[in-house]
Amino acid sequence: MTIGTLFFAFLFLAGVLISVFYLEYSTVAVMGLLVIVPAVMLAFLIVLRLRFSVSVDSKNPVAEKDAIDRPARAVITLSVENGNAFLPVTKGIARVRYENTFSGEKGKLKVPFSVDSGKRRDRRIVVVMENCGNVSIKVEKVRIYDYLSIFAWTVGKNFETQNILILPPQKETYLERDQWYNETSEDSDRFSLYKKGDDPSEIFEIRDFMDGDKIQRIHWKLSSKIGSLMVKDGSLPLTKEVNIFIDLCVRAGQGKDGKKEKHRNMNLLVQGIYSISMYMIEQAIPQKYIWYDNKNEVVQERIVEHEEELLWMFQDLFGSSVTEDAEELVMAYLAWEEGRPLESAIYLTVADHGDLAGSGLARDRLEVMDLRGEKVEDGEQ
Repeated sequence: MTIGTLFFAFLFLAGVLISVFYLEYSTVAVMGLLVIVPAVMLAFLIVLRLRFSVSVDSKNPVAEKDAIDRPARAVITLSVENGNAFLPVTKGIARVRYENTFSGEKGKLKVPFSVDSGKRRDRRIVVVMENCGNVSIKVEKVRIYDYLSIFAWTVGKNFETQNILILPPQKETYLERDQWYNETSEDSDRFSLYKKGDDPSEIFEIRDFMDGDKIQRIHWKLSSKIGSLMVKDGSLPLTKEVNIFIDLCVRAGQGKDGKKEKHRNMNLLVQGIYSISMYMIEQAIPQKYIWYDNKNEVVQERIVEHEEELLWMFQDLFGSSVTEDAEELVMAYLAWEEGRPLESAIYLTVADHGDLAGSGLARDRLEVMDLRGEKVEDGEQ
């Protein structure tokens, strides 16, 4: 029921009372008008409904913040089309519900729109989100109204949920190539782009012959073509991927700003993951992300080699539950790691884990990185 409906009902009752007490031509004419007007409005609304369509989609599944402390704008598009050649839709309202399960933000929106006769219009629905996460935006109901807002008609409901990833801006990141390229003596189908090795199955580069080069490395076919000795250097085999542990133990601080501090740390955690992963993708370094989802009590694993795989990983990560129990987190990682040969790994955190090195998780090449900007610690024992 709309405000226009209530107002018109009040006028109708007032007209009835006046007609009862003052049975005159003018009052009867007014009553007739009060009956005819809503009937005409309802007829117009039915005609509008017959040739009206609506759809919902998202043009961009990712919204990136301009700065870590600034909100992002997740946008979906409501497309409405009025096929009536002479009747415009002057008032329509879309009811929208949104939720960021990772940060806990949620809310509702009422989005008004209008569309001329015989036209199609795209109405942008903007959801402002303070924190990183996966925002689910659902258009629950779309209604159009007659010209006096007496009647409303639902033209669509329960549209497909649109998911928008809210990501922070990337920050400049550099990881020492030799350390994270994970040299290995085992057979591998991945080779370093920056450092040569001794694997003859893959050529790293072809260069001029220098004193000390082995005769076996001379590229005889090419040397005969150009008339000078050329040498082929083999490539450096690399391990399958870099293991990256994500510490989802994010605690709320004390006082009224505790929740705000927790959200900021979560944003810094996501920013670190995003920046490090994009750097490794640019350097052609595969990564395996490992995190503990305490809601489902399981350690999740996702391999990332391309940007779209990173976005899929974030969708799964944002669907996980953040824990405040550091001991539960470390024990879950220890149980997962048992029997697995980890040549090297990174531990990304925004929490204080001073006893991490003594927990048994930190091996010789585990590097603990505090993404709050504090000093990086090495887990060497």
